[in-house]
Amino acid sequence: MTAMTYDPRQVADDNIRIMPTSDDLKKPHSDQEFIEKALAEERSNHKNLIASSREELPSVYVNGVMIDKQAIAQELQYHPAPTKEDALFLATQALVVRELLKDAVLNDEALGQEAWDSNEEQAISDLIDKNVNAATPENEVCERYYEQNKSDYKTAPIMSVRHILLASLPEDGEERLARKKQAYELIEQIKNSNNPSAEFIELARQYSACPSKEQGGELGVLSQGQTVPEFESVVFTMDEGLAPSPVETRYGFHIVDVMDKQPGVQLDYLQAKPAIANKLAQQAFHHGLCDYLYALAEQADIDGIQMELSQENVYRG
Repeated sequence: MTAMTYDPRQVADDNIRIMPTSDDLKKPHSDQEFIEKALAEERSNHKNLIASSREELPSVYVNGVMIDKQAIAQELQYHPAPTKEDALFLATQALVVRELLKDAVLNDEALGQEAWDSNEEQAISDLIDKNVNAATPENEVCERYYEQNKSDYKTAPIMSVRHILLASLPEDGEERLARKKQAYELIEQIKNSNNPSAEFIELARQYSACPSKEQGGELGVLSQGQTVPEFESVVFTMDEGLAPSPVETRYGFHIVDVMDKQPGVQLDYLQAKPAIANKLAQQAFHHGLCDYLYALAEQADIDGIQMELSQENVYRG
């Protein structure tokens, strides 16, 4: 039996607002997608795949059962990676993990073939519930975590922002260069105006591709999580006033004026405790899941791939 390493990445929740309307991107929540993505994430060293140089897809076996190559090919779409070889490793590893869980379901007296045939994902979920026990964190543990990570538990800052969107498509390189140059020119025009605020409003109405142009570019009061990540990651670090350079997003270039900024407020322990308890419980769950999968792998005969499971703490997003 080869060693296994488990190094999943936390996936950010892409709830975004496309300025100025809302467009939430759904995040997978099913046990199947969690297992296939979280357990196969990273560890993308394709040298761990043992395949003939003549084969495009590896021959991998779990307890004598070959992982279907067509299934590997279909799984590839769920594992974007820098190289084809890395994606191939991630996809194959995900299917190996699923095969291990399937075998465990079939060998479980209370589940077995009937549970698998009835609902594969529910069977896996029931199997994990039976074998992964995460202890509820005690109050002392939560309080100690709070003291060590107090700065993480603040209300989000609130900002009043207005912008001028000079729109261009992401793939149009020449257009984006032109819009960037224009953005800098308009910033200088605003700065040099006798009435910068009035100038901003006028330019927003004249040039902005955002419907907020009718309100002089005002987006209202923003808190983190309301706008696209590339916009807020820059804007929420800004001080009050006109930004000296434009903010680039998938939509183009934004000339940004922070009209007001209220910093986040520190939460006390009782306010932060529910979030801390949930976070530590999820951490314990993933540690237990790592242990369980490691045990399954140790008991299995896996050929054609070298998987390595580390005992790292993982967070379910």
